[in-house]
Amino acid sequence: MRAPLVVITVCLSFVACARTSHAQSWADHARVSVNVGAQPNSSTFTTTQSVPIYEQTATLTSSYGVPSGTFFDGGVTLKVSGGFGIDVGASTFTRSQTAAISGLIPHPLIGGRLRPLSGTSPQMERNEIAGHVDAAYVASVGRLDLVVAGGPAFFTVSQDLAESVTFAESPTFDTVSFTGVVVSKGMATALGFDAGIDVGFRLSKNVGVGGEFRYAHASMAFPLANTPSGAHADAGGTHAGAGLRFYF
Repeated sequence: MRAPLVVITVCLSFVACARTSHAQSWADHARVSVNVGAQPNSSTFTTTQSVPIYEQTATLTSSYGVPSGTFFDGGVTLKVSGGFGIDVGASTFTRSQTAAISGLIPHPLIGGRLRPLSGTSPQMERNEIAGHVDAAYVASVGRLDLVVAGGPAFFTVSQDLAESVTFAESPTFDTVSFTGVVVSKGMATALGFDAGIDVGFRLSKNVGVGGEFRYAHASMAFPLANTPSGAHADAGGTHAGAGLRFYF
C-alpha cells in the first residue's frame, strides 16, 4: 500500500510549493482529461475447488496472474466553489495470462486413491472498468494547474476462470494426463476507493497537456462452480499516464 503514500507526499509538496508561489484561484468552470498510460503493478490470486468425480471428490487448484499493462481513462473536473470541485471519470484495463492448474483426481476403482494432475490453461482474459466520483481541489501556478482528488471507486470486472478440467486416463487407471480446461466467465462488482493527482500545462486558453498518477483498489469475489465462497481477487492498482487537457 505504498502508492497512496506517494500520492499524499507529492500532493503536499505541490501544495507547499503553490503557497510559496502565490497560487492563483481556479478560473475555469470545467477541466477535461484524456489519458493513456501504464498500470505497472501485477497481482495474483488462487482458487481451490472440490469437484465431484466418480462419486468421490477431486481437488483442483488454479493460480492466476494479472500482469501489468496499458490503461485508458478520461474524466471531467467540475467547479463547485473557489478551488473546490467534483472529479468524475472512468478507466479501462484489459490483460490476458495463462493459469497454472494442479489437482488430485480420484481413482475410478479404488476408493481413496488420488492421482496427481497438472497443466496450463489457455490465455485467461481479465477486463476491469473502474469509475470514480471524487472530491477535488484545483490549484494553479502560472500555466501549471494541479487537481488533487479522492473518493469512492466503482469496479466492474470480468475474469476468465477454470470451471473444470478434462483429462485422459492410462489403460490401468493409475495415472491421468491433463487435456484441457472448461472456461467460464466470472463477473463481479465492488466498491473501493481511489486517490490521485493530475498536473496540466496550458498550451493555449482551452488546450493543454498533462500527466496523472492515481491509485485505486477494491476486493471482490467472482462466482465459481464448486467453490461456495467464490474466487477472491483484488482489482485496480497504480496508474501513471499522460494525455490531453481541455479547459472550459
